[in-house]
Amino acid sequence: MEQQTLYYIIIILVALSTILPIETSYVNRKRQQKEFEEQMDKRQQYLSTLKVGDEIILLSGLHGKIIKLTGSLVELQIAENVHVYVEKESIMGKSKGLLFTK
Repeated sequence: MEQQTLYYIIIILVALSTILPIETSYVNRKRQQKEFEEQMDKRQQYLSTLKVGDEIILLSGLHGKIIKLTGSLVELQIAENVHVYVEKESIMGKSKGLLFTK
């Protein structure tokens, strides 16, 4: 009887040592996914606040002034009479310094 009980305990321990890491991994993945979605929502809200005249910096490091917003496309002035079109998603944030002051 004692040997059979020992086998049951070993089986339970092996099952727990297999299930617990999988469960922990699943919970962590769900938490990270939720945090990522929250960050993406905040980024989308931030991008929706951009307006014409804002001076911004792109992820590539390029600075410019927003001339026109059309859906996901942004027209930037990067120098006098030099305009480029970039995706809104490539905007890192607003520039701290004034670029186009005279």
